[in-house]
Amino acid sequence: MIKYYMRPDSNIPPAYSYVVGEDTDSLWNSKTCIEVEPKPTANHEYDLEKKEWILNESYYMSDLRFKRNAELDRTDKYMISDYPLSSENKASIIVYRQSLRECPNKELLVDKVLPECPEIFR
Repeated sequence: MIKYYMRPDSNIPPAYSYVVGEDTDSLWNSKTCIEVEPKPTANHEYDLEKKEWILNESYYMSDLRFKRNAELDRTDKYMISDYPLSSENKASIIVYRQSLRECPNKELLVDKVLPECPEIFR
């Protein structure tokens, strides 16, 4: 298992330096750890062979589904029959929610993002 360390001499944001080492390393050691660029997102893992951050598509899609579900929960109130919305706004929230449900499909696409929320519902 790989651990990600922050060098002790770089603890002033935003100048963090990250190093990667084996699980057995308890402290940063220049012989067993290498300095790497900051982790792009929480969904990235460092590939020691390729020496680069690789997007874990499974984690990415799981994170996207979590955000999608949170957005569906947030917009539930607009679907209540007596919520004061014009018919035009009601139609736009229905289309938006349907596009949210269709968003993270079974294909693992790294460029997949959540649809844009209509301005009135932000």
